[in-house]
Amino acid sequence: MTLNLLQKWELYYQEEILKDIENAGIEITLENIPLIIQGTSFKNRSKKYPDKCPYYQIGKSCHPEIKDLNCFLCACPNYNSEILEGECKIQGPKGKWFYHPSLPKGKIWDCSNCHINHSPKEVENYLREKLRKN
Repeated sequence: MTLNLLQKWELYYQEEILKDIENAGIEITLENIPLIIQGTSFKNRSKKYPDKCPYYQIGKSCHPEIKDLNCFLCACPNYNSEILEGECKIQGPKGKWFYHPSLPKGKIWDCSNCHINHSPKEVENYLREKLRKN
């Protein structure tokens, strides 16, 4: 199966986050959710891994309106990366289309105004749900 550019980015970022958590010696368990959240906060990641994200390098969050932004779900599980222009699977009301002629389809779904899945509480809820299923 060939992955498109969005899918490649999504997979890369998910693998990077999990690798960083593992390298920190944190096992992904229900008991370790607070450690996972702490380790994946924008504040901590921008200090520890400044080269992993352009926003880390400038010290400015990609979602400035979110207090205590968490990067664990940067590759949002609600984002449909199967189509090259992306889209929101849950029709988040704060998303919008970004148009630019250099984009492969001329547009891409922009979630920069969305807060779903980026607060510590939402990451905790996501992890609890996923870990209970496994």
